[in-house]
Amino acid sequence: MPPNRPSAEEYPVDIVDLQDDFQQMKTLEMVLDEENHMHRYWIYLKCMKWQIELRANSLECFAAYFKAPATWSAEIEFELRTHITNSVRTEKFVARFSGSNHIYFRALKLQDHISRENIKALKVELVMNLVRVHNYGMIYDYFDMMPDGESTLLKVEDRLIRVNKRYLSMMSPFFKALFYGELGQDLEIHELKEKFREMICFIRCLYPHRQPVTKKSLDFLLQMADRYQCQPMVDACEMFMCAHYHEYQKKTEKCFSYVEKFKMQRLLRIIVEYVAVTQTTPQFRAQTYWRDLSEKTQLAVLEFMAKNSSRRGKELERRRGVNAHRANIDPIDDQGPPNGRLIGIADPVRNADPRPPPPRYIRQWGAVRHVVYE
Repeated sequence: MPPNRPSAEEYPVDIVDLQDDFQQMKTLEMVLDEENHMHRYWIYLKCMKWQIELRANSLECFAAYFKAPATWSAEIEFELRTHITNSVRTEKFVARFSGSNHIYFRALKLQDHISRENIKALKVELVMNLVRVHNYGMIYDYFDMMPDGESTLLKVEDRLIRVNKRYLSMMSPFFKALFYGELGQDLEIHELKEKFREMICFIRCLYPHRQPVTKKSLDFLLQMADRYQCQPMVDACEMFMCAHYHEYQKKTEKCFSYVEKFKMQRLLRIIVEYVAVTQTTPQFRAQTYWRDLSEKTQLAVLEFMAKNSSRRGKELERRRGVNAHRANIDPIDDQGPPNGRLIGIADPVRNADPRPPPPRYIRQWGAVRHVVYE
């Protein structure tokens, strides 16, 4: 091995393996003492993020990424092992999750064991096993299909991340050139000048069972997607903004910059609809970001505003016609069923009028003859 080639053994740190996120079972080891009676963990099971809080008298768990009750459900088996002196006490229970429900258990009262046994520290093992998942897309391990030896290490802020070369190469031309092209040079460790927290988030969002995009991660995910030429990440960010269009419609200048840089056509349609309703053509042309837009985007906005104006004009004409028609309706039409006299039925009973008809005057031979109809 050449002396200038880095090796994983040179870094005495824990390697973050993102394939562990696809595991179905994980074991947490902790020590409860008199000073620290709570442990909080964020773990991944089948790429679902869970928060675990273990206290001396309770256990709490909830899934952090999914809030729609109809989209998924899961069943997790917990096993709590308590090491007390020379014995191990075990308790098992099952929790069923749907949406963002919060699971709270009063498991083994560890605090009572600490006080009764007069011990200062208590070792506890918590085993989580994801038994069943419904309506969650792929529930198999995606990387089982990848051949062995396709993993490599990324060095970010003096920490190592184990990733799958084949999958990242399919998602990004940059990683393809880094692992299999001129940039890589068959290295065991590839160094990237990124922040560790942002890089972890980027890869987890890119992996299957992707971690969802959030408001906090949107900006740096788009920057990294542009830097690494990762179109799937751009699509994920665009879908997030389209799903939260009520918030991002008002940020027209920022969204237009995204549209111009990343060619987001679905986001462009949402922003154009908002601009056409809230602004007129002179108002839109007077905006500061008007000159920064390309001719294609300007033309798309103006065409939609013209169509929207024409559509609104036709709608107003239709409403005017309806209102005019209603104004000319005979009041008799708004009453109940007409009687026989109005519809021309010759029925002396139904057509009977309690008042006699007015007298009729006929002028004849210069005189007036009074004719009265009985």
